Amino acid sequence: MPDLRASLAALALATALPLVAAPSAVAEPEMAVLELGRLPGYPGHYVTGINDLGQVVGSAQGDGVPPRAVLWSPRGGASDLGPGLAVGINQRGQVLGLEIRAAAPPYQHKPWIWSGGTRTQVMQAYAAWAYAPAFNDDAVVPVNYSTSLMRQEHNRAAVWKAGRHVELSLSGPDLWVYAINGAGAVAGSYAVSATQDFAAVRCVDGACTRLGTGPGYGPYIPEAINEAGVVVGNRATVALRWEGDEATVLSENGRVAHGAQALNERGDAVGWSSGADGVRRAVLWPAGGKQVDLGVPGPAEAVAINERGDVVGWTSANEWSSPRGFLWRDGRITYLDPPTGHFSRPIAINDHGVVVGHTTGTDSTNRPVLWVPAASAQVERALR
Repeated sequence: MPDLRASLAALALATALPLVAAPSAVAEPEMAVLELGRLPGYPGHYVTGINDLGQVVGSAQGDGVPPRAVLWSPRGGASDLGPGLAVGINQRGQVLGLEIRAAAPPYQHKPWIWSGGTRTQVMQAYAAWAYAPAFNDDAVVPVNYSTSLMRQEHNRAAVWKAGRHVELSLSGPDLWVYAINGAGAVAGSYAVSATQDFAAVRCVDGACTRLGTGPGYGPYIPEAINEAGVVVGNRATVALRWEGDEATVLSENGRVAHGAQALNERGDAVGWSSGADGVRRAVLWPAGGKQVDLGVPGPAEAVAINERGDVVGWTSANEWSSPRGFLWRDGRITYLDPPTGHFSRPIAINDHGVVVGHTTGTDSTNRPVLWVPAASAQVERALR
């Protein structure tokens, strides 16, 4: 059951901040900072995602010890989900993870889904090893896998749901799947390096269609697919969008952000682009519109966008080793500074405007934090 306090806070935020407003009418949002809990004995903690319930996933890591997957509650408490890395979380609170049992031959990578306290292994009966990059709210998982313990090439791909395995119509030697939407459509990449045959693909019900070619060189890397089937991704340093099968160049010297939050349901995408000076700029590519420079000093990158059109990213204009996070909303910038330490790097943002990312502590360890809109923070304090 969702945390009641987090749900009320989210409701207050949703009513306090209009979904659409002119830039001149939007007050600069104030953000409260909350440090998330940490597992004992693990100095470094790394987040990978957040859902609209405020649940966060990531991993706890330390020298000489296997990583542990972590689920954080909306109030910041940390739960140990067992060995492995948490890849992502869906809107039902299910977690996708990966356990790396051997980093050298024989390979034994095993993806899993955690739901309600139970971990279920993905592709158990079909793969010597497997890797799952994403899943949807129905826990449908696109999977790269191999039938050989000794080969690292992702020479097969399938879609897995509750034990049912649907093989995709293309096979290797190098086939990757990267993203999935709510309807189960998968975005992936097909490559035969020997013949320089590279293509982005969209797969529906196991049947894969090659998408239109774009400039650049080498393999395509689709990053995200929305419910309309729009795909965004990269080919080297060329950022691309596919609507239908046709490729459109977003930037000839840039990249779409990594992961599902590179694209929203309106078709807006984020990432970086550089001009003649070679400096990376954080940018928004609106659906059907021209590239928008978000106005933060470069070098900078945008890393995620939510359904409201809020964008988060970072700039390292002052010092490359000390990035500073930012939130862009309707043309206004709010910097996301750390509670302690010297850097902040956002990773994701949910549809209530809650941002999750990393900062450093006074001991220079990597710490997970939430930046919460002030309206949510005020409700949370009132309920304590």
